[in-house]
Amino acid sequence: MKRRFLLLSLLSFLLSPLFGQDGSVNFSEAYIKANNGHVKIEIEEVQEMLHVIMAVSDAGLKDSNMINHNGAYYKEVIDRFGRFRDHRAVKIADSLLNESIIYYIFLSSNANGFVFDDKELVRTNIYTFPARGVGSTEISEDPIVTYKKELEDFAVSSDFRTFYAQHKPFYDTIKQDYEKYGEIDKQKAWLERKFDYKINSYRVLTSPLIGGIHATQTFENNNFKEMLLYLPLIKRNKELSEELNIAMSTRVIFTEIDHNYVGPLSDQYKSTIDTIFDNRSFWVNAANKATAHYPSPIKVYDEYMTWGLFLLYASDTYSDKNSLRYIEDHLNSKMVAKGFPKSEIFNKELYRLYGKNRNSKIDGIYREMLKWSGEQR
Repeated sequence: MKRRFLLLSLLSFLLSPLFGQDGSVNFSEAYIKANNGHVKIEIEEVQEMLHVIMAVSDAGLKDSNMINHNGAYYKEVIDRFGRFRDHRAVKIADSLLNESIIYYIFLSSNANGFVFDDKELVRTNIYTFPARGVGSTEISEDPIVTYKKELEDFAVSSDFRTFYAQHKPFYDTIKQDYEKYGEIDKQKAWLERKFDYKINSYRVLTSPLIGGIHATQTFENNNFKEMLLYLPLIKRNKELSEELNIAMSTRVIFTEIDHNYVGPLSDQYKSTIDTIFDNRSFWVNAANKATAHYPSPIKVYDEYMTWGLFLLYASDTYSDKNSLRYIEDHLNSKMVAKGFPKSEIFNKELYRLYGKNRNSKIDGIYREMLKWSGEQR
């Protein structure tokens, strides 16, 4: 049985299924005990090395959406590791990225299954080959295994592990920003009140080098569900209030997390969604090339719903009316820019239905929203 993995932003807009196969994960009793009920913010060592390798590749140097080119950390990475552009590991990464940008996910996500044992890469035996396919692109071999020797040699030749250890204080500030501005615990609590779906553990796998490619996946094993979130740094806008800075940071996270809750519920209504949202010319602006990455009715509906839900969350969480108005305008303008022209009327109806009973589950709203959606022409 395949498990759904969502690549939530590619070139700032792609939404595609990414699949991991059975046997991709093994949650031991000790792992479950250590992680159950927790939200963890992590900058994984092996994963960060793959981000560095991709950053100094020709593809990474050219693509400021794939790799975040802003900030002192990026400059330091280029200054320190740029001289290794001809290293075999960098050339391999560059070749793979030129073959398909999807290899960004294959390399960074599968790195999550490894740690360093001195100079050797060894399996954690928790995640094993979690990322095998995105859309129509599939791989049969884990690239971390295939190019293990080259990656190990890069770590030694570049002294990457020293660099990583030296930057742990900086990584800690990134984690602190997530704890202060991300409010993931609040989001988890709200979503699990509103959906009959529980996820035991959240792990945010971030990096200063993550640009516009974000992803999420929930794995299940041994009656334990864990969500992985591949997310960029928290951003702050000096022109916004403290509450709005938290809200805007939360929006980026929330509209990715809630795919893991919306997806299973939408699957229950798939035939109805397919019938209603097959009216593509009404719901999607086909002139916007971004919409090509939402080819099916259920993907279109899920995008409307995952963004609309943040308006409901915000109305339960933030008290300032000006903040709520800003959030609503932000949501609608972002959705229209992505090629979803009915965002304003969709969100207005969603909010109206929710206001009738704020203690209701989203399941009940689904039925009413689908009835309303079917009446739109």
